[in-house]
Amino acid sequence: MEAFNQKKYTCVVYPGVVNDEEKMLATLGGLESISVVCSKPNRRLELRFRPDDVYCRSACGDRQKTVSFLLKVKVKRKKNPEVSNPANLKTGSENNVICEPIVMGRVETTFNFRTLCDFQYLPMQTNKNGDIENIYDKLVPKDFPSVDWFDEPAPPFLPPAAFSRMDSVQLYLYRKESKDSKTDHTPANIIGRTRCRRSAHAVFVTFDVPAAPTKPRVNSLKYLELKFLAGEPHTILSELFKKRPVWSKTALAFETKYTKEQLKYLLPTVAYYFVTGPFRVMWVRMGYDPRKDPSSRIYQTLDYRIPNRGGLCRLVKAKRRTDSMLLFKSVNSAQSKTISIMKDSKENGQESNGNSDEQKVHYIFQRGVKLPARQIFYQYCDIKVPEVEEMFARLPKPSADTECHRQRGWLPAGFAERVREIITRIIFEEVEKEKVDEGIKEGVAGTSEEQDEEEFEEDDEDDTDDDSDEEPLSGGNNTDDGSDDGVNSETKQILQNIFQRLWA
Repeated sequence: MEAFNQKKYTCVVYPGVVNDEEKMLATLGGLESISVVCSKPNRRLELRFRPDDVYCRSACGDRQKTVSFLLKVKVKRKKNPEVSNPANLKTGSENNVICEPIVMGRVETTFNFRTLCDFQYLPMQTNKNGDIENIYDKLVPKDFPSVDWFDEPAPPFLPPAAFSRMDSVQLYLYRKESKDSKTDHTPANIIGRTRCRRSAHAVFVTFDVPAAPTKPRVNSLKYLELKFLAGEPHTILSELFKKRPVWSKTALAFETKYTKEQLKYLLPTVAYYFVTGPFRVMWVRMGYDPRKDPSSRIYQTLDYRIPNRGGLCRLVKAKRRTDSMLLFKSVNSAQSKTISIMKDSKENGQESNGNSDEQKVHYIFQRGVKLPARQIFYQYCDIKVPEVEEMFARLPKPSADTECHRQRGWLPAGFAERVREIITRIIFEEVEKEKVDEGIKEGVAGTSEEQDEEEFEEDDEDDTDDDSDEEPLSGGNNTDDGSDDGVNSETKQILQNIFQRLWA
């Protein structure tokens, strides 16, 4: 074997039988295209079975790192004058055949076409005679097109850019969806519906609905009787909607002290639910349409999300439940549901109850309030901030021809963004204030601990004579504990002074 050759090669495993090398290179884009792909590590090698067709979908080859060699083997056969038939040369003895392998170089990169090829849609059309003809020349001009070519009618051939989303083999387990034969009346051709929607007979309204509903459904009133909620609970909820036509479910839960189960049957009888638009996730009184009343802008929804800036998002735990807005302790339910703020109040010795003012901060934003979730839906009337209230006071009265916007509602552009900036700034100020207060508390606690340590050290100095009679337990390797405590106290004092200066 000859000396090892250090030349590097790139291998392309071509998915086909190569009879003509020029045509094979043309399907790969030519040597220039192959060299560009080889020079960029993140490129895939494209193979077009019809390189002259712009509608051809390419098959992609993936780059793989390999450790291989390119060998060139020369087979030499000795001529035997006794053998007259040339076919006997192949079956001759091993002494008449000599193989000389030559290492041409290393193969470090290999392109394999193991992925699926996309669907191919040929530019064909059926003519008047019923025959299929090629219309490629009518779609793609051969030379530079003239102005008259654009005026000529073109056949309707508009294939999509790609037929399949991915070219790798995906494992999909087909299964038959389970259905309830008693309650499910979904047609057989509908996919992805295992059961009917359980809406508790509530009326869901989108922004595109022309008119607001004026009365509840009959079934909702029947359920109200079955749940024994038709008396005082229904009257209290109706009075709240007379005072304020638009409410959030969280605000109603804290105002009425009703459970989630009770509100599930009470709300559909007095209000309808907005799904989209500026009043989304809000309950509106039956017969009242906030899209036609400009004064309802104070009841619009503000979707506030804590920005992931300055580590502020980490201070609030994420809620997996979609109704994270409804955060209260259920009094009548067997399993009471609490949140982190309630746990903090219990640790401080204050038991949270339904009448405490601390629970109202879950739907009313004001200074000194901790957010219970990373995303909260506020109503503008529940944002008790002087700056926001002044912004509403300065708003001009909408004209008669003004229409309710699908996203902004009755508010001008940029109003919601400005309110979010104000809320974020207030939250940052509260967080910085808490950090300063915690630093002061830690500093005060540190000084009291140091005083206790000093008194303890003085007592040890007085008792040195009594302890000298005791035998050491470690064989004479003991050190003076009093000197170590003195060093630690001085280090603590220095660190606390630096900490207080930083937060001052």
